[in-house]
Amino acid sequence: MRIMERVRDNSRLFGFLLAPVRALFSSCCFRCELKKSIAPSRLGKMLTRKGIDLQYYLYSQPPADIVKQIHNCNHCHSLDQCDCYLDNKDMDSIIDLSFCRNNNAIMKVKNLQDSLYVNN
Repeated sequence: MRIMERVRDNSRLFGFLLAPVRALFSSCCFRCELKKSIAPSRLGKMLTRKGIDLQYYLYSQPPADIVKQIHNCNHCHSLDQCDCYLDNKDMDSIIDLSFCRNNNAIMKVKNLQDSLYVNN
């Protein structure tokens, strides 16, 4: 009976020690799934248009924020304005898009990304 208790206690400890590793892999896989859904979407096109690296975008902010931005984009009421901006290559890529609910978050990531290139 004591052997079984020790095995059970050790398996709990082992599971506890592996929890952060498991979380790391599940977070990575979750970001991979986000990448697959963002890349072909309007949000992905917006990131490309703004010159934001998709990998940097995915790893520079919490997944919950990214999910919120995907939701904002999927439920947008300004699709005509968005498409006009995405299609018009003559418009500046750093222009403020007041119609876009993700504009502040996207510009924050853009500024962080640009600061990395300027400082290095």
